[in-house]
Amino acid sequence: MLPHYGNIIINRKCKIGENCRIHVGVNIGAGHDGTGMTPQIGNNCYIAPGAKIFGGIKIADNVQVGANAVVNKSFEEPHIVIAGIPAKIIKKIEP
Repeated sequence: MLPHYGNIIINRKCKIGENCRIHVGVNIGAGHDGTGMTPQIGNNCYIAPGAKIFGGIKIADNVQVGANAVVNKSFEEPHIVIAGIPAKIIKKIEP
C-alpha cells in the first residue's frame, strides 16, 4: 500500500511481502558494495516517511521502520520497531 502520492523509490529487484505500507520519501534499493543485492522485506511491515533501506538485507514480518531511519543491516526478529541512523531496535511489539 502506498497511502500518499510523492517520491517513493523502490529498486525493481526488491522483494516486498504482503500487506506492507510504504510512505512518502522512502528509498529501498541496492547497497554501495557493488553486488547489486537488494532488501527482502517481510509481510505486514510499516515503513514510515523518509526511511532509507538498502543492501542485501532482510527485514522480518511485522516490523515497523521509523521515520527517516537508515536501515543498512538485517533485522530478522519479527514484531519489532526499528529507528535511527543507523537503525536499531527500539521496541518490541506484542503479536
